[in-house]
Amino acid sequence: MPVGKLGPFDLVNDNWELYVDRLEQYFVANDVKSEVKVATLITVMGGDAYELMVNLCTPAKPATKTYDQLVALMKGHLNPKPSLLAERFKFRQRVQKRDENIANFVTDLKKLSKDCSFTGDNSLKENLRDQFVCGLLNDDIRQKLFTEDDTITFDRAYKLAVSMEAAEVNAALVEDCARNRTSDSIPASATTSVHHLGRAGRGRAAADGGRPAAGTTGRGKITSGGGGPSAMSGAGSGKMRGFGQNNNADFNGVCKVCGAKHEADRCKFKKYVCRVCNQEGHLKRVCPKLRGSSSVYNVTEEKVVYLDRSDNSDSDEVNNFSIDSSE
Repeated sequence: MPVGKLGPFDLVNDNWELYVDRLEQYFVANDVKSEVKVATLITVMGGDAYELMVNLCTPAKPATKTYDQLVALMKGHLNPKPSLLAERFKFRQRVQKRDENIANFVTDLKKLSKDCSFTGDNSLKENLRDQFVCGLLNDDIRQKLFTEDDTITFDRAYKLAVSMEAAEVNAALVEDCARNRTSDSIPASATTSVHHLGRAGRGRAAADGGRPAAGTTGRGKITSGGGGPSAMSGAGSGKMRGFGQNNNADFNGVCKVCGAKHEADRCKFKKYVCRVCNQEGHLKRVCPKLRGSSSVYNVTEEKVVYLDRSDNSDSDEVNNFSIDSSE
C-alpha cells in the first residue's frame, strides 16, 4: 500500500517546482524505481496537466521522454526563468506592511530572495539582514538594531526584532486592561459625601404646612436658600453655570475643556488627557463619563459640584459629589 497521497497538479494555483519536490519525496517514501517514474508522474499529475504535457511534447508522446526531460519541459513553460534585475528590484522594494507582523514580513522576504541569485549562504543572509532592517515599520526597533555591532547576523537581528515586537504587544494589552479598569470605576481623587436632602426636605415641608425646607425645592433641587453646602450657594449669586442634562448639552459660555469662564479654543488645558476616560481635550471635572443623562453639573470659581439625580423624576433624593477642581 503506497505511503501518502499526491493529488493532481493544478495549472492555476500550484507551483510546478514545489509539486516536483513533493513528487520526488513520494518516490522516496514508496521506493519508486527509476524506470517507473515517468509512469508514476503521468498517473498522478491529473488530466489538465497531462494534456499540457502532451501539447508540449508534440509530435512525440510523453511516455517516450525521460523523467528529467518531462520535468524540465513543464518547468520551462510554467516557471520560466525570471529577470535577475527585476527579481532583485522586487526584493529591494519589499518593506513591512502596516498590518503585517515581523514573522510574515521575513517569510515573504525569503520567498522573494529565491530568484535573486545571491551566491553563497553568507551573501544571502547579508542581503536578507540589510533589507529586513531597512524595511522594518517600527522606528524604535530599527534604531535598536542600528546600535548593534556591524557584525550582527540576520538571525540575531530577527530574534531581537521579534522580542521587541512581542514586548510592545504585551505592554499594549496591559495598558488596555488598566484603562478599562479605570474607566469602570470612580476616580480615587473624587471625594464623595452623600447628603440625603430630598426626603428630609419633604418631611420638613410637611411639618411647615407644605412649604419646602430652606436649601431645597419640592423636587429635590438645590436653591440659593440657606441650609445647603456653601459650594452650592453660588447658584443664587449667578456664579454657577449649568452644563445641561445630557452629554450634548450647551455649556452656556463655560469652557467645555476645564469648566472655567472662557472660550474653549484658548484654554490652556485643551491638550491635557482626562484621568477618567484617558481622552485628550478635557479635564476630569467635565468628563463626559461623569455627565450621565440624569446628571447636572454646576461650576463655581472654587470647585465643581456634581449632582447625581435618580432616574425617577419623583425622587427627592439628591447625592452631592464635590470634585476637587485642581487638575
